[in-house]
Amino acid sequence: MLILFNFGPKSFNDNVKEFLFAIKSTKNTPDVFLDLNENRLSIKGVSYPEDADKFYDPICDSIRSFLNQISTGFSLKITVDYDYFNTSTARMLYKLFAIIDAKAKDDRYDFDVEWMYESDDFDMIDSGKDFDYMFKNLSFNFCEKQLI
Repeated sequence: MLILFNFGPKSFNDNVKEFLFAIKSTKNTPDVFLDLNENRLSIKGVSYPEDADKFYDPICDSIRSFLNQISTGFSLKITVDYDYFNTSTARMLYKLFAIIDAKAKDDRYDFDVEWMYESDDFDMIDSGKDFDYMFKNLSFNFCEKQLI
């Protein structure tokens, strides 16, 4: 379920810091949270939705719409912290990163991707490296998860 909040007056661009959206995780979809008070997009959990397009397209559309309205100098930290994702999710991540990468071509914006992985999860590491290779305008940082 996509929850959108816009607490500001009608001029979205003037009040972009007050906008966020959140999607609560399910057994097969991740938490997705966009908090512009913190300038952070977070995707965390597992992702193997029955219909990846149905789950991720509203996220991509919201991000695309949002990016069309941001002002110069905006920065966003994107944390990708999957425990597992399937190939349909990988396709949708490609779509999401392509949207952000297109905006990142303009040097007036800064987008950093924090790609989380477990030390023995070589598939997750390789997936992150693949995305890093494909999207040169995004800055990927690889962060090993700390076990508690």
